Amino acid sequence: MSLPPSESLLPSESTTQWATRPDISARSVLVTIFGDTVVPVTSSLWLAQLFRLTDVFGFNRRLVRTSMFRLAAEGWLTNERVGRQSRYHLTPLAIEESEQAAKRIYSMQVSPWSGTWTLAVLDGPTASDEQWRNLADHLGWHGFISLGPGLLASAETTADRVKDLCAVIEPKVRVPLAAATFADLDDLVEDGFFASAFNLDELAEAYQGFLTCHSEVLEDDSFSNSVDPMTAFATRTMLIHDLRRIRLPTIDVPPELLPSPWIGHEALTKTAAAYHALSATAAPLLSELFETDYPAVPPDRFTHS
Repeated sequence: MSLPPSESLLPSESTTQWATRPDISARSVLVTIFGDTVVPVTSSLWLAQLFRLTDVFGFNRRLVRTSMFRLAAEGWLTNERVGRQSRYHLTPLAIEESEQAAKRIYSMQVSPWSGTWTLAVLDGPTASDEQWRNLADHLGWHGFISLGPGLLASAETTADRVKDLCAVIEPKVRVPLAAATFADLDDLVEDGFFASAFNLDELAEAYQGFLTCHSEVLEDDSFSNSVDPMTAFATRTMLIHDLRRIRLPTIDVPPELLPSPWIGHEALTKTAAAYHALSATAAPLLSELFETDYPAVPPDRFTHS
């Protein structure tokens, strides 16, 4: 493991504005790094490698260690001591959630919608309140919304998929699942019911904020060619970090229920172009760091196939 960075891979002197943003959490950025950068090539990494990837964000190493302990306590990581060094391994839960989150973050596909919802009932004496809350939190990350106390719904995730996911999150809890459809769907759409239910105005505002925050990279086609690999990696990470915070907490809205034009489509199209360009620039850094031929663009990231 060659830890000292090459001079050509150091970040540029002109740091970008996100490095001092008050809304950045070290734990949240670490989750983004694991899902966006680590999972495509490995399920483990040395703590020293992680320091290389987090120094650019301005996190001190004590904070990184503390955040890693928190993620381990949440079942995301296990720690192995090898001499004086620490090696962290992503757990099956972390890999499963990263892969499922990736399908929602990077997807450019628009699948036909059957009009069917999957309902999950998270209530009853078969589990503790803490277990129900844990299930609700995790399902919320996978696009479920609350229709009432203990009742979550998704228009995209099948009952079989939810069953498998719940078995990973709380394997000893049996979650009642059902499929349902809305009566008079066309009338509900015309009356604006779904715009209100999905908080589309708030979602559109979030996408506009995303476009504004990252306008430098999203509007400048030459940006990725003008920065060093570390800055490209960090910029790509923050693009996904902020996009993840929009896409994961909100339900996937079927295109039949969205206004046209929809600002979310613009945000995804521009992010896809920037992501591919930044990935190619960051690849030498990541190849050196992980000692592998890191792909210029990780597979299944903002593709139409």
